[in-house]
Amino acid sequence: MEALRITNPNWLGVLGPQIKTFEEKISLPTITYETLFTYFSRTIQFGGDSTEFWVVMDGDENLAFAHWFVCGLPHRGVVFCDFIYSWNRMREPVEMLLDGFIEFGKKHRAPIYKGTALNESVFRVFRKAASKRGIELNKTKLIDFIGRKK
Repeated sequence: MEALRITNPNWLGVLGPQIKTFEEKISLPTITYETLFTYFSRTIQFGGDSTEFWVVMDGDENLAFAHWFVCGLPHRGVVFCDFIYSWNRMREPVEMLLDGFIEFGKKHRAPIYKGTALNESVFRVFRKAASKRGIELNKTKLIDFIGRKK
């Protein structure tokens, strides 16, 4: 099993079915499969050093992916993992992605790690893996919401 930073946007199509499933799980009216795929593709092709897309593979089998970036102002010293998805029950792929995220933070001299979890279970897995690596994850006081004019 290995975690890889994806740098070829043509490769992303291999994850099309998993990206579609993930988009259905997050179920936000502002995100479609097409916009999520394009977001990841743009990161892979144009992200440079400040944003990355990673995949965990076991041989030819893809197990998980994650996307992260350096936060701009008003944040300072913060990296953010906005999407992580594993379509199996193993903890190791998530832990491997977390290791990549931690290295990304170190590379950018960012001592603060933020993220978004799909649900409470994903948060707990990420928190436990982070704790093993000496990083304490706590929920923030921010509440995510979405509105639309009636």
